[in-house]
Amino acid sequence: MTEDQPLTPEQQDNLLAAELALGLLEGDEARAAVARLAEDPDFAQAVRDWQERLAGLAESLTPVMAPARARQGIREKLGHGLAPLSEDPNQRRSWWRSPVGALAGLLAVAAVAAFLWLPGQTPPIPTSGPDYQAELVSEDAALRVAARLEGDEMEIALQQGAPSSGRDYEIWWIRPDGSAPISLGVVPQSGSARMTLPEGLDPSEGIRIALSDEPAGGSPTGQATGPIVAIAELTRL
Repeated sequence: MTEDQPLTPEQQDNLLAAELALGLLEGDEARAAVARLAEDPDFAQAVRDWQERLAGLAESLTPVMAPARARQGIREKLGHGLAPLSEDPNQRRSWWRSPVGALAGLLAVAAVAAFLWLPGQTPPIPTSGPDYQAELVSEDAALRVAARLEGDEMEIALQQGAPSSGRDYEIWWIRPDGSAPISLGVVPQSGSARMTLPEGLDPSEGIRIALSDEPAGGSPTGQATGPIVAIAELTRL
């Protein structure tokens, strides 16, 4: 009976790529593997190969619609809908919600605006702009993405460039403490998109925003698996 032969360096790299694609790595091991994606093209290709193999396993699965209660709960948490019967249809509306109240409100706003713009009056002070920004540009300047933050709201705009067919650029929030990057979603294929930062993410100087090249829809592992194509620090406006 022969003893198991040790893995070759190539076999070890292939095993590590499979573990990263499956999301099995944690802590320092995961961070080291993610950092290697931007430095080792062969390793990054091995990870993409494993992603494609794993994606093929899901092709035979039949999509199942989530229960209506779950969908309603998601809409409520996102602020896109009220819970069923959350308002009493027989409850008398406040006067200010009636047509007369609305008209009175409009007249009051018009009166205040006219007063503010009378000669000799100080015009209203414009509201402040975004709190932070980041301009993400690839090394060859073919890709440009702008990030703007106002409080916990972020706007992402694709200004130039586009991912390859079947790929997306995923947005990552990187803290200066070396903790694992946090996904914020994918860059829109065109135009801009707004998103609310997950709880616990506070914009500040030292935070970096990065873009990685991922399969369509984003990384299947919750960690960056493709190469980093652009990275920039948040700067206060």
